Amino acid sequence: MALADQAVVSAASFLTTIIIGRCTDASQLGIYAIGISVLASAFTIQGQLILLPYAIQRHRPLGTPVEHAGSSLALSGLLSALITIVLTMTALGLYADGAGPELMAITWALAGVMPFALLRDFFRRFAFTHFQMAYALTLDVAVAAIQICTLEWLGWTGRMSAVTACGALGVASGLALVGCLYLSRADFAIRIGQVRATMKQSWSLGKWLVVNQIMVQVQAYITYWLSLMIAGAAVTGAYTACMTVVAFANPLIYGLNNILTPKSVLAWKDGGGAGLRRQAIRDVLLLGAAIGPFCVLVLLAGEDVMRFLFHGREYEGYGHTVTILAFATLASALGSPAANALASMERARATLCISAIGAVLTVLLVWCLMTEWGLLGAAYGLLSGNVVGSAGRWLAFLTVVPRPRDSAPTIAVLQKLTETSDPSRWAIAWLGEGDHSSVYAVQCKDRQPLWRSHHNLVIKVYKPEARLTPKMVNAQFASLARLHAALDGRIVNGWKITIPKPLYVCTSPLALVMTAVSAKKDLKSSAATDDDLKPEILDALGRALVAAMREVWSLGQLHGDLGLQNILYDIQARNLSLVDPGTQECCGVCNDVTNGWRPAVLELGHILRDLGTDVRDLIGNPTARLRRQMFTESVLRAFIETVGSFEEKQRALDEIRVCAYLHLSKVLEQSWLLRGLGRRLLTQLVVPRMDSMLDRLNAELNSRSGQLEDSRAFPAKQRVES
Repeated sequence: MALADQAVVSAASFLTTIIIGRCTDASQLGIYAIGISVLASAFTIQGQLILLPYAIQRHRPLGTPVEHAGSSLALSGLLSALITIVLTMTALGLYADGAGPELMAITWALAGVMPFALLRDFFRRFAFTHFQMAYALTLDVAVAAIQICTLEWLGWTGRMSAVTACGALGVASGLALVGCLYLSRADFAIRIGQVRATMKQSWSLGKWLVVNQIMVQVQAYITYWLSLMIAGAAVTGAYTACMTVVAFANPLIYGLNNILTPKSVLAWKDGGGAGLRRQAIRDVLLLGAAIGPFCVLVLLAGEDVMRFLFHGREYEGYGHTVTILAFATLASALGSPAANALASMERARATLCISAIGAVLTVLLVWCLMTEWGLLGAAYGLLSGNVVGSAGRWLAFLTVVPRPRDSAPTIAVLQKLTETSDPSRWAIAWLGEGDHSSVYAVQCKDRQPLWRSHHNLVIKVYKPEARLTPKMVNAQFASLARLHAALDGRIVNGWKITIPKPLYVCTSPLALVMTAVSAKKDLKSSAATDDDLKPEILDALGRALVAAMREVWSLGQLHGDLGLQNILYDIQARNLSLVDPGTQECCGVCNDVTNGWRPAVLELGHILRDLGTDVRDLIGNPTARLRRQMFTESVLRAFIETVGSFEEKQRALDEIRVCAYLHLSKVLEQSWLLRGLGRRLLTQLVVPRMDSMLDRLNAELNSRSGQLEDSRAFPAKQRVES
């Protein structure tokens, strides 16, 4: 039914182009194509900014599902009003600038049509998201029938033009919209308070989707605009005719994508990275098998089809151009499964750079090649840009999607722990990995206890290449046991502290089994994506961490690897979890018993070092950088407030600074890459960031103590250097 629906939409578009082409001249057809490109761009903005985020996020709605849908509908109405205002202002500007009457008239027509067309597209895409294919098909049949009948009447009465053709589309969309609003009234409930929250949730994902899709649309429509600028409206009309032949593939491309996009969302939700990878591979094979034969057919008969559909010498001699455009369409379609998969993972930024490169390359190539070889050169430029864009999307997807994990070592550990040989009753999920190990969550599929009274376990399987020994793993077992005994179950500043309890060490394969904790998000990876990490939450988390760790530090103990990746949180449950305490292998500075540093200084120096050594944090991720910096500063400030006199506070800041430098020097010694680039990196990026934070805290301290002048004469940084 999705294919049938797209066949109706594409047939309506095809017949519209034929009717306009036969009832007017190539110039009017070119102006109409420009108008439709603007309308298509508006559909794209709405789809990427509102509808696709709704499809991805509807499994975790804000409010009830009906309220979430109503908020999305309200956002669509606001967007249509905004675009209408922009088009109206553009038309007035064109009038004031003395622009051509045809361009000004099509702009006014688009301003009138836009609200009806956008809201009709909303209901259509909403139906696909919920797999309501019959509803979408009925809607599109009604719109197509009204539009074609209106166009035939315009042609029969001699009123056909690009402007009146746009008006026919607006009338058809408006009449269908009335029926949609009546029939779907029970599916939407607009609550003003929910609209703003939904806007924020959609914007967090949609802003990247829409920018990425703009790059894609530039690739698709730039040839229309460049041909109009370089060769005039007549050549643009010829190009439109060529693309009309290629558009015979649209029912397959768009029809399949209408259903493949929500299926990718479900594949990611139900099957994780492995399921999404399988879905994307199946989708690209399906699209290739469907569109490849079409390209061969265009190669053999493209010239004859052009001659049959469009009369006149201005449409002759474009057989080679149509063929290249068909293969450009194939190249673009083969990249869509990867783009769908990345959107489902909410990783739209991963493809933005590649899309931008593809768009810029397309603009440059189309401009240069069209100047030299006309439409044929433009077609080759479009093909090259599409190939680069699709290859980049697949590269980005295969890079970021979680790879399938070998569950055999985890099963072997469970068999030894439970003395059960049947692995079919276990549900195993990969949680993450570090330099030394991979971590898995395990539970029984039948919800029965997995081992003794434990329903959920976490298994840390050590990598053979890490060359850890059972003695080292037992040391981690003991470190985790001490931390669990000291903190688990404590309530600190309104936050419940939970620590995994170590249960079992397996020697072959080498693994550590422990209990699970309820908090799932870690501060390192979630800093870039979790909008709930507001400044007040980061401050509360930092203060709770210091208050909890003071109990450990007072015993002369420490975590041993207190990085942001080992601090988990659950804001709703007010839960803070510390995982993966370290040993000598994790951090030689923190776990060196001979260094004489205070536990608190060691741990805070470790956190401060982590703030500057993650390259992904340093470059291209300002949101994550700011949130991590705010948390680190909150931790430091909370600790300094617990220190007694002014002199002791300054001495503690100095010691933390030196300890952070010591941690950084150890990182340089361990990494051959950083040994070559480390001094420059430290000098220009890392050290200034650490120093500015510590100097700011020192200035606050001096201001409160009334000793700012003494601090200027002999600042903390000079004391450290001396």
